[in-house]
Amino acid sequence: MSSFELKSLAHVVVVAGLSLGLSACFRPLHGPTASGQSLQTVLASIDVPELQWPPALANTGHYLRSELIYALNGSGSDTPKRYSLRMTLSESQSSPVVDIETGTASSVIVGGTLTYTLTSLDGKTVVTQGTATSATSFDRFPQRFANIRAGRDAEIRLAKDLAQQVRTRLSATLATQS
Repeated sequence: MSSFELKSLAHVVVVAGLSLGLSACFRPLHGPTASGQSLQTVLASIDVPELQWPPALANTGHYLRSELIYALNGSGSDTPKRYSLRMTLSESQSSPVVDIETGTASSVIVGGTLTYTLTSLDGKTVVTQGTATSATSFDRFPQRFANIRAGRDAEIRLAKDLAQQVRTRLSATLATQS
C-alpha cells in the first residue's frame, strides 16, 4: 500500500471511530422519552383548552386549536391529560404592494405571533414556554369572494405553521423530561 492509501485508510478509521463514539450522544426526537414512554403518548396528554378569541382572531384561533389538537394527538385516542397548553395569539396584516391605478393592495402578508406556556394540569408548574412566529401571504383579486377565500387560506396556513413550530418545541422539551 502506498502512503496515500494508508493515510486515507487512517482517516476513514478515525472518522468511523468518532462517529461511533458520538452516536451515544444523540437521541431520536420521536423515540422513547427519558421516562420510557413514547413521545406520542406524552404529546397526546397535553390538553388544548378552547379559548374565547377576540372577533378579529376567531378564525385563526379556531384553526390553530384544531391544528394543535391534531399535531399533538393525531390518533384521536382518549389519553389522560397531564399538561395544559395556554396560548395568546396576535395577528397582523400588511400590504406591501399597492396597484397605482386602482389604489388597492395587490397582495397581503398575514403575520402571527403565538405565545404559549405548557404547565402541569393544575397550572402550578411551568414545564416550558416560548413564542412562535410565522407569516403567509395571499394575492388580492377583483372578486370579493376570491379575496375572502384567499385570506382564509392564508389564516389556515399560518395556523398550521404555528402549530408545527409549537409541536416541535414541545417535543424537544418533553423528550428529555423524566
